[in-house]
Amino acid sequence: MIVDLNESDLLSRMKNYEDHFVERKVVGDEKDWKKTAVAFANSSPIGVPAVLYIGVKDNGEIESPQRNLDEAQKKFNFKMQQVYPRIPYVPKIISENGLQALAVIIPGSEFRPHFAGLSYVRRGSQSDPASDEQFAELIAQRNSKAALILSWKGKNITALTRTGDSEIPWPNNTVLADCNQFYATLKRYDYEPPVSLPLSRIEINFDNLKCRLQLEISDVNRDAWNVELQKHVHQIVGYEMTHEGQVLLNYLLRVSKSEALRPFLPEIPIEVQHKQMDIAIKNQLVLRQQERGGIGTAYYVINAEFVPALKKVLPLILG
Repeated sequence: MIVDLNESDLLSRMKNYEDHFVERKVVGDEKDWKKTAVAFANSSPIGVPAVLYIGVKDNGEIESPQRNLDEAQKKFNFKMQQVYPRIPYVPKIISENGLQALAVIIPGSEFRPHFAGLSYVRRGSQSDPASDEQFAELIAQRNSKAALILSWKGKNITALTRTGDSEIPWPNNTVLADCNQFYATLKRYDYEPPVSLPLSRIEINFDNLKCRLQLEISDVNRDAWNVELQKHVHQIVGYEMTHEGQVLLNYLLRVSKSEALRPFLPEIPIEVQHKQMDIAIKNQLVLRQQERGGIGTAYYVINAEFVPALKKVLPLILG
């Protein structure tokens, strides 16, 4: 939670009528406290504080005569217990001209959406407030992919991991432990902790032989950072460099380094080489180095960080 407002900041915002994330309420106007808090949590940029002033008139002045702010804070806390999921907030007492008001700082919430009332589920013959886990499950059901996976919660499913051209099956008794809009959790063995996987790596299918859900998982061992590097390299090499530049880069990848003032390949002019290498240097694919303390021969050298990505991308581009 980002709460970086001192009393001076709060007094300034109290009078700022162009601030859309400020609301002023007198102590007696309590019917909209909850609605305002929920709106702030749902609408303010995540972590950015909005402020509900209690005991402040519409003109930005603290109300007089003074009301019991301790009692007002207790009422506010009670109302917040009816919001679901719970909203984080920080109450502060502020003073001006001998008068006091309550400033409730409510940052934009990463747990939104919030609702001005509890969510209920049936438990046997009773309607009980949903737990945090049950509420998350209800939200997940709005995502069709998560909803379908979630319908198999607690049941055996078929799962397999795709690695290149291979399919590696998971144990036959793999159970779908849980699922939300972000990830699914599978349990392979009773003696092992469950494994969670992002939905972006999961494709849904159906095992007709066993009449159950089948989840096909992309390689869980892939390095997300390397994937991003490959995307970066493909963007630069494929769209910013010419075919001649691609050939030069492929040559440099094979030889590791080459003198900057000599042509790599006789069929490509030196001025083209310089221009293409400048693009590669700008994007950190290639480094320009000098020997003997910076006064010797200059070389173009492939940046070692990008070697694996270049080895994958260049053959695809050059065919």
